[in-house]
Amino acid sequence: MKGIKVSTIFSVLWFILLLSRIYVISGVYSFPIDPTLIQIIYVMGIITLSLVVQKEIFMSKKNDIMRAVIVLFVIYWVLFGFIFVNPVMKEYTNGMVQRQGLFLAVVIVTVSFIKKQNLFNNFVRTSFSTVSLVLIFQFFTNISDVTKINIFNLFNTETRSRVNFGLGHYNNLGAICVCGLILGSLIVRLKVAKKKEKSIIYCLMFLMLLMLLGSASRNSVTGILIFVLVEIYLNLEKYALGKIYKNFIKIIIVMAVFIIGFWGMSGISIENLLIESNRMTLFSVALPTFFKSGRTWIGLGLASGEIYGQNLTSYKTYWMDNGYIYTLITSGYIGAIIYTLAAVLLLWGIYKMSKENQLGKIIMGIYIMYLFGALFETTLFNGGVVQNYIYIPIFLMCTSNKFIKKMKNIPIRK
Repeated sequence: MKGIKVSTIFSVLWFILLLSRIYVISGVYSFPIDPTLIQIIYVMGIITLSLVVQKEIFMSKKNDIMRAVIVLFVIYWVLFGFIFVNPVMKEYTNGMVQRQGLFLAVVIVTVSFIKKQNLFNNFVRTSFSTVSLVLIFQFFTNISDVTKINIFNLFNTETRSRVNFGLGHYNNLGAICVCGLILGSLIVRLKVAKKKEKSIIYCLMFLMLLMLLGSASRNSVTGILIFVLVEIYLNLEKYALGKIYKNFIKIIIVMAVFIIGFWGMSGISIENLLIESNRMTLFSVALPTFFKSGRTWIGLGLASGEIYGQNLTSYKTYWMDNGYIYTLITSGYIGAIIYTLAAVLLLWGIYKMSKENQLGKIIMGIYIMYLFGALFETTLFNGGVVQNYIYIPIFLMCTSNKFIKKMKNIPIRK
């Protein structure tokens, strides 16, 4: 296109889309334009851009893991949004169909376009810029929250204090901060940032870390720790250590991941932790309701976690803050099988990339962190959380054979 670069047009469209999604999902959207319309304009804009610059809309017909996972996502949406609809849940399911449908449309056109136009770095940089702008604005317009931060009681269930800097739930803020930290790390390690720019990125990452600690989101904080540990585990081979020492370190890391994952560094028993976080009801209420429903193969019906949590449905479940159990209960064994297959395919594709280059190891760390996070929030492939608009396109890109080959010889900072 003459005059304006394709990458610039994409960046502007993605910036607007992601900015709106952050504020909508945070529950504080106040811009004078319908956010659904923004999603539609974005999708149509990327399709139009695709037709203009590459004369086609869809991805290559070559079969690879990326294509298979996208097909599974669409099958899940069609089955549980239109076919296996529970009549008593139809009103709530319609809302989920729209939300998840638009989310999938955004992800599919984004991945297709950045793959064809080699805009992976551009996607990462624009996403980081958008998250940074939001967090800077929220930090300075809610500066008084800084005085309430107490990092020393972060994992103390009785005395911890939490702030949200005006971004809705504390865990939502934590997830956004983690996205920013991950994206900033990727930019630096992809070696696409100049020296002065890296200094700015580090300052922004410090701000994100401060806001993350202020959120006191144990899921987000422990997720970052697990990301770091997984990366160390995957990179042990580059160190000049004996096999016995490496194996010992690997065992220590695995044990540390389990300790962090199950205890959350809280110092209380698993049972008390489940009770304190209102997750014991998954086993005492939600799952028994599911097994007695007579809909174990197709689920109770698609509806948001908020709808189920407030018991607005015909089924008593309370909050289901676990992405895997939420998937099982809402879409049954069939839905759980579809999403499990998608998760395993993504894991396999990212694993293959981790054997090829350093970027694959980084993405593997992010993916393990992502799967861990779904144990405590309904985030698994869900269009209702900010991080999925960033992570899912990255995961899908890293399962593309073409992308893996392209990135094989690109130097990545270890």
